[in-house]
Amino acid sequence: MPDPDQPLTNDDEEDEVLLSEEDEDLLEWAATAELYAVGYIRILADAIERGDADLQVDPSAWENTLTAVEGAMLEHVRGRVHGPTAITVEDVERMRRLRGLGSAALSGGERSPELGPLALRCLESLFGPDWKRASREAAFYARALNQEFHPRSGTE
Repeated sequence: MPDPDQPLTNDDEEDEVLLSEEDEDLLEWAATAELYAVGYIRILADAIERGDADLQVDPSAWENTLTAVEGAMLEHVRGRVHGPTAITVEDVERMRRLRGLGSAALSGGERSPELGPLALRCLESLFGPDWKRASREAAFYARALNQEFHPRSGTE
């Protein structure tokens, strides 16, 4: 048993799993990307379902965040990151499709009828059966971030 006043050595770490700084950074980045992506997906899907003229998501925030979450999802596929669900290549492809459909809607283009159901499927692929609760919480954080970096002039 090691002396509690001495730093741990490799021999003392038998039962401990320590992450490298790089792994910790990757995990934090992936979790943040997923949180904000889920929030933006929920905000956009809700606005489209209600038929709102203002979709409430900044197009550049959507594009950047969903591109980042695709990268985070690929890290799940590679086994470098683990979450509440097993992410597959098909899940990543669905997220890419959602990013494209959402970008079109946010730029004033077509609001595809596929967008709503695809958004829900993507939410479930990230958070499993708890996606509804997780997406409500994530939408709160995404709205706050969106307002901080992309404030609306006099509309809210």
